[in-house]
Amino acid sequence: MNRRNFIKNVGCGAMGSSTLLSSLTSLGALNGLTNLNKNAPGEDYKAIVCILFSGGMDSFNLLMPTGTAVGGDNGFNEYKALRTDLAVTQDAANLLALNNPQCSSHRGKNCAYSAYSVHPQMSGIRDLFNSGKLSFVSNIGTLVEPIANASEFKSSLKKVPLGIYSHSDQIMQWQTSVPQSRNAVGVGGRMADILNANNTNNGISMNISLAGKNIFQRGQMISEYSISDNVDPNNVGLQSFPSYWSNSGLLQEMRTHAIDSLVAKTYANLLQKTYSTTAKESMASFAIFKEALKRVPTITTSFPNTSLAKDLAAITKVISVRQQLGAKRQIFFVNYGGWDMHDGLLGGLNSKLPIVSQAMKAFYDSTVELGISENVTTYTISDFARTLTSNGNGSDHAWGGNNMVMGGAVNGGRIFGAYPKMDLSSGNNSNISFRGNFIPTVSTDEMYAELALWYGVSPSDLCYVLPNLGNFYSYSPNNYPLGLMNFSQTPISTTNHPLDCLTY
Repeated sequence: MNRRNFIKNVGCGAMGSSTLLSSLTSLGALNGLTNLNKNAPGEDYKAIVCILFSGGMDSFNLLMPTGTAVGGDNGFNEYKALRTDLAVTQDAANLLALNNPQCSSHRGKNCAYSAYSVHPQMSGIRDLFNSGKLSFVSNIGTLVEPIANASEFKSSLKKVPLGIYSHSDQIMQWQTSVPQSRNAVGVGGRMADILNANNTNNGISMNISLAGKNIFQRGQMISEYSISDNVDPNNVGLQSFPSYWSNSGLLQEMRTHAIDSLVAKTYANLLQKTYSTTAKESMASFAIFKEALKRVPTITTSFPNTSLAKDLAAITKVISVRQQLGAKRQIFFVNYGGWDMHDGLLGGLNSKLPIVSQAMKAFYDSTVELGISENVTTYTISDFARTLTSNGNGSDHAWGGNNMVMGGAVNGGRIFGAYPKMDLSSGNNSNISFRGNFIPTVSTDEMYAELALWYGVSPSDLCYVLPNLGNFYSYSPNNYPLGLMNFSQTPISTTNHPLDCLTY
């Protein structure tokens, strides 16, 4: 039995216990018990940071056209005419222009316009893009297989994601990249299944969450370790047990002693064994984290006093003690919600987008300060985009939208995918609704595949991580799904690894 099938078969048997026990402890039930990686631990360090904008961000007010389209149409005029009361109030000259954005064609489609700007309160994002440290992935969304145009979509001959406009379905599918299923584990969890053994201390999961339990970091064998944004070692924001168990004084010492005695017993029942092992390992991991955080260096980068910035500042501190934690690979998950703006959209975006911009810029600057900006890649996801036309004071659920990818290893200053034409004419084959709703040009699989290869997932393991990938991409040396990442620091085997997807 090969490694991937071992993970699949053994992990499924273990999920019953780990799912039940995850409500008690932050550490997955079998985390660290099985070394599934044939390779020696890597010498480098890499981290992926996923920021979820839950609720469905209106990302066509995040990235806006200001140049001309093929045929000479003015992009900003088209944008304003279509968005009406949802369009930003500034004129094109006062928007934050992106310097000569290179726009990569994808699947035979090109960006519709020659120039773009970002929301007028996102100067940090503008500066990161213009300095080559951030790129956009345009018109990306969940897909089971490519859908070329509105005719294919309406023909019902193509598979479409389940619950395509449902918050619960789409927020799950962005985390699993398996939109034909409601039961899949997460992309980050599957990567950790394969690579967690690269970390020298397998008692700490490579998946660390600032948002509690989540689907993205749930694997067959690995689960997330949850922390809060308070990572002061004198008041550690880590919980090995629920808060109602208390964590103070003599009571804590007595309880720990009692649990140690309890879990020292041998249980015949598998669930009881797993319970005792998980509880003990979680407490041990708590102690490891607490000791490591005492060695956080002085970090001079200033973070704003916002929830998103606090989460990213906490990640900076955890990354700074990666050696004490024995971490060669880490995946972080953050949720910054409140984007379901059916009403009050302009004011809502004016309030939230600068928080995003300032927090992401501060986080990137902190990785520069730590000397690891090339080793950390941050990207954003959201349930779905929103309709281009107004419902009166907001926008409603749609499909393909615009995301950001940031880091020193990103091929920055570019727009990947195909930014769509801002019109609803019959000639716009990407649009499937009179409200302005675009079929994604780029699948989540393609973005995740590029991140996974950069992170160190072998081409031969891509289809365990992304079961649908074969519908969109076939690996060969120096051929990458989007061209999003710089692979000069990431050696990949030159052997051709044919993808055998859709077998998992």
